[in-house]
Amino acid sequence: MAQEDDAFERLKNLPPRGHHALLGIYTVDSGADWAELACPFSPGFLMDPDAGLVSSGPIISLVDAAAGAAIIARTRQWRGMATLDLHIDYLRPARAGHAIHARAHCHHITRKVAFTRCDVHDGDPDRPIAAATVSFFFTDES
Repeated sequence: MAQEDDAFERLKNLPPRGHHALLGIYTVDSGADWAELACPFSPGFLMDPDAGLVSSGPIISLVDAAAGAAIIARTRQWRGMATLDLHIDYLRPARAGHAIHARAHCHHITRKVAFTRCDVHDGDPDRPIAAATVSFFFTDES
């Protein structure tokens, strides 16, 4: 498949738009059925600046984006899809001042639904912030 026909290669090379641009989300690495995206720290992410607590909003957005990218990495297709379910188990607080990374793996696809798992960390994959599962339903008629 030529790179210009490969939906995931096109996705990786698109400039961030909308919400992703506001958060600064970018691609770190990828494979045949996974994608790792990251979001640089911003002081606006702090829900309690004195305690250095990072809000869950940027983490949720990053997980959702990484999971969608993992699906495109696996299918190599642009398909309309929407988040069906997103569940995050927080394991520890994110550290202020550190970029947040989300590595999602698309482990199963049916005709209408795709399933992913995602690990989130703030610089050390061996010290995760959260673990997530995300499913998407395809909105097209395929």
